[in-house]
Amino acid sequence: MDRRWYLDVNKFARTSGWAHGFMTAYYERLASPVGAGLLVLVLLVGAAWWSARRQPQRMAAVMWTALAALAAFGLSEALAQVLADRRPYAAIKGAEVLLNRATGYAFPSARAGLAGAVVGGLLMARRWRLAGLAALAALLLALAGVYVGVDYPSDVGAGLALGVVLAIALWPLSAWLLVPVVARLGAGPLGRLVAARGSERPAARFELERPVRLPDAKAMEALRAASEAARHAIYTPAPTPPSLIQTKTTGRAEDMAEDSPATNP
Repeated sequence: MDRRWYLDVNKFARTSGWAHGFMTAYYERLASPVGAGLLVLVLLVGAAWWSARRQPQRMAAVMWTALAALAAFGLSEALAQVLADRRPYAAIKGAEVLLNRATGYAFPSARAGLAGAVVGGLLMARRWRLAGLAALAALLLALAGVYVGVDYPSDVGAGLALGVVLAIALWPLSAWLLVPVVARLGAGPLGRLVAARGSERPAARFELERPVRLPDAKAMEALRAASEAARHAIYTPAPTPPSLIQTKTTGRAEDMAEDSPATNP
């Protein structure tokens, strides 16, 4: 099935000369060997950093996005060397290849791994719109790899999955390591890099829950009044009922009459 899908896309590439320039530029030729696709992903990470300066608690996740992308790229390259899966044009004669035949192996695709890590990292940073744009850019990059003839669909699919899983699975550990770094940067002379003017400085620990809201002045006043009332109720003795006082007085008078000598024979 993987081979058949590759041949279907390759057949379409033969009959769609109008898309050759865009696909090759997006995959590699623009700013070769980077390509427009990777440049778009870099710009999206930069936009996430700029927006996170207003929410410094998200800055650690943006930093992790960049680090995860580099880690996914390197890990994909290492796995490709270990698995040694040949590129499709080396196994299929007559395949349409629009770029110079790349050396090395393609499973998993390092470019796709980097793209998947950017998507996963932006999701952890809660940059939802940017993550959506990154997902579209990553899918287009994966399609371009198959379109130009250098990757199987499984190559780019495995790379995307590897990048997303790596970025999401290692985020808790990365947060534990990166949040103190962001806090130190925010408190130092480079604070503008992680927090814009007028925004709160990043905290030294990672907050997963919403911040606790303090009660307002009216609530505090009501709480103080209730506390005072409870204290008076505890320490103020209750008044003795008049009926009980009268009963005690009558009983005492009767006792005195019994003890008097005039009443004793």
